Amino acid sequence: MSKEITLSNIYNFIEGNIRLKTQSLQPSHIKEQIAHRLLKCNNDCAKKGECIICGCDFPDRAYSSQSCNTERFPNFLSKVDWELYKIDNKIE
Repeated sequence: MSKEITLSNIYNFIEGNIRLKTQSLQPSHIKEQIAHRLLKCNNDCAKKGECIICGCDFPDRAYSSQSCNTERFPNFLSKVDWELYKIDNKIE
C-alpha cells in the first residue's frame, strides 16, 4: 500500500511520533485510547507492522489523534466523551 504524502498525513506522522515518544506524559484518557487502539489492531496491523487501512507504520499510527479506521475506533475523544464511549461500547 502506498503512503500518499499529504499535509494531513505529515501532521499525523509528526503528532503520532511525538505522542509515542512522550507517552508517559499523556493524560490517562489518551493513554487508554491508545491502548484500546493497539488492542483493536492486535491481529492485523500489529502483525503486519503497518496500518491495514492507511499503510502508515504501526504502532506509530495508533498515537495520532485522527483515526484512519473510524469503524474500529473514533478520533481521540475528550475525557468526558471517552468515558461515555467506554460505557456505550462496554470497554473496561
